This record gives sequence, structure tokens and C-alpha cells, in this order.
Amino acid sequence: MNEPQQTATSLTERRDQGPEGSAYREPPLLRYLRLLWERRWLVLGGSLLPAFLVACVLYLWPRRYTATFVYERPLAESEYSVFQRRFYSQENLDKMIGRLQEQGLTRYVQQLEQARTQQSFEKLIRFEVAPMYPKRLQTTDPCTSEKISAFKARLLSIKVFGDSAQEVAGASAIVTGNIESVLPLYDIRNHLKESLQKLRVDAAKIEDDRFKLSIDLQKEQAKLEKLKALQGEGQTVRTEEGQRAFSPSSSGTSGLVLQFNNIEKSRDYLPLSYQIPALQSKIVDLQETLTSNTEKYNFYLQELDLNNRLLGKIEASLLTYYTAQEYLAFLGEQLLACKEQALCDHLKSYLRNTENLILVNTRAGENPVVYPMPKGAVKGGALAFVLSLMLAMFAAVVLEHRHEQRRQLVLDRGLRIAAPDQSPA
Repeated sequence: MNEPQQTATSLTERRDQGPEGSAYREPPLLRYLRLLWERRWLVLGGSLLPAFLVACVLYLWPRRYTATFVYERPLAESEYSVFQRRFYSQENLDKMIGRLQEQGLTRYVQQLEQARTQQSFEKLIRFEVAPMYPKRLQTTDPCTSEKISAFKARLLSIKVFGDSAQEVAGASAIVTGNIESVLPLYDIRNHLKESLQKLRVDAAKIEDDRFKLSIDLQKEQAKLEKLKALQGEGQTVRTEEGQRAFSPSSSGTSGLVLQFNNIEKSRDYLPLSYQIPALQSKIVDLQETLTSNTEKYNFYLQELDLNNRLLGKIEASLLTYYTAQEYLAFLGEQLLACKEQALCDHLKSYLRNTENLILVNTRAGENPVVYPMPKGAVKGGALAFVLSLMLAMFAAVVLEHRHEQRRQLVLDRGLRIAAPDQSPA
């Protein structure tokens, strides 16, 4: 009956006894290494097999291609955010999808339609700026905050991804065409709205000043009439000897010299004969101001009418594939039909400014290279090997722990069986 007890005891004491049978506790590190050696086939198989499968899948996976376009365009962080929102807007994506369908890129169209977030869009089209924008820290220094807000990136790069070189080339042509010819229409619309706002403010200012200038003109004209009447009364002075001509210059002030820093504010102190020409000059100035303001006002109304027509053309064309080059052609037609010289000059200036606005979106290189992307089979396999090795070692420890529990359970059963046999003795 003592044989089970000896068998169970030998299972646990074999590792806890030294070479001479003395009590011995194995160090944890050696015990862990011994455990890994005993389970070496489990660790190796559980780590190498998944790594090999991952490497094979990545190697056999279809290769992807990419092309990079660079624009030398300074962009503040707010401008870059607005640019991305315009590009990823539904109306702009619909324009690109229509062009892609015309080119027969149906698979790329499906991928764009299935994308619902910006992260999924970036797997097909990705934007990057250089240098990167500084992170906005919580700062109370207004100078630091102003510098962060004024920081501008110098380069805008656009990466287009696809499953084949032909697909990337076709999609790249449509994407760059959209950025260079369609998106500038939004900037043109904003400039038109700002111009309309400025013209309305200038026209309103002339309307406000017209009443004040008219009142001032009437006031100066009334003063001139009264001063002329006073001058007429003082021209002749009747004395007992007869009638003698009188003038202010002969009243004993011929040697008097008056000096004024501001003739407009001090003209009331001038002799009467000098006040009248000053008033006449003031009246002429007010009349010319009213005349020039009237001409400006009429020109502003013509500009407002023209800009409203141009803005209406832009608004009506935003939902269609209308390009900036077509808009420039429309401006040329408006210039040929213009009859007013001043309005023609305004159209010419606006045409030049619009051309400069479009030229900002010119890319650095015309024909970038479409190159295959690395599949990353070695890198993916190595990463899978590391993760699988960790999991395999963890599984080995768990299995050893369960094995120890079973061994302890056998030992306890052996002790319970041996106990009744020893008690009668």
C-alpha cells in the first residue's frame, strides 16, 4: 500500500532535491528556461507557423501602387483644414466619381463610394504638408499663440494609391485636375463675396456722406452771399465832404501780417476781402467732391451688378464639373461685350487677379513616377513571429501550471490512500 505514496512523492521531490537528496529549490529563471526547453516544440511551432502564414499571405497579396504630387503652396493650418473639407465634400466627390466613371475606373469608384470616413479616404488619397504644423499647447502668451496661428506650411503633397499603375495614373490625373481647376472656384467665390461686401460698404458711405456734403455746401453758399452783402455795404462811406471809396486794405492794416497754422479753421479771422475767396474755394471743393462721389457711386453700382452676375455664374456651376479655365473664358466674353471704359479696366484687373489665384495651385512636377509599394512580407512576418512567440510562451506557462495542478491532485489522492493503510499499523 505504500507504493502509490512513493510514486506520487517521487514526482514532486525529484525536482526539489539536490544531487545528494538534500532540500533544493530551483531558481525561477532556470525553471522558466527548463520549462521552455521542455515545451520547445510547442513554442517553435506556435511562433514559426503563424509567422510563415502571415509572410506568405502578404507576399501573395496583390501589390499596390502610389504616386506623389507636390505643390509649392503656403498654407496656414486653418486654410489647410478648409482645403480638406472642400476636397472631401460630397459635391466635389461626386464630380470626381463622374470623371472616374468616364475613364472606366469602376473599381476605384466603388472604393470611393464605400469610404465613409476621412481615414478610409486616406487609403486612396492622402494629403500631407511640410513642415508639419506645431502642436497647439495651452499657453497664455499672446505672442506665442499668434506665432502658432501665423505659421504656414511650405509644401502640400498629395499621394494617390491604387491596385495597378494604370489605375493610379488615371486617378491621379483626375485628382490633380480637380485640385488645379475645380477647387479654385471656391476661392474665386469667396473673393467675389468679399468684393461685393466692400463695394456695398463704399456705396453706403457715399450715400451717408451725400446729405452731409449737401448741407455743408448750402451753408457755405449762404455764408458767401452774406459776406458779399457786407462787403458791398462797406465799399462806400458817406462823409460830410462827399463820397469816398473804402477798402479793408486801406484801413490802416497794410502793414499787418497774419500767420495761421490751419487756414480752414482760422479763416474767420481773415480780413473780409480774403474770406470771400476762401469761401469760394471751399464751395468749389464741396461741389467737386459731390460730383466725384456721384461718379464713384454710379461706378460702384456697375461693379455690383457685374460681380453679382459673376457670382451667380459661379454658384450655378459649383454642382457641375465647371473648371476655372472655363470661368476665365467666360470673363473674356464679358470683357469683349463691355462698352464702358472704366468697367473694362475693372474687368481686366479682375481677370489678372483671377489668373494669379489659379496659378497658386500649380504643382512642382508635371509627371511624377508611379512606383509599387513594398508588400512588407518580411516585416509583417517578423512582427507576427514576435507576437506568436509571446503567445506560445504564455501558452506553455499555462499548460505547465495545469500540469502542476494535476500532479498535485495525484499527490493528494496518494496521501489520502496511504493514510488509512498506516493508521491500523
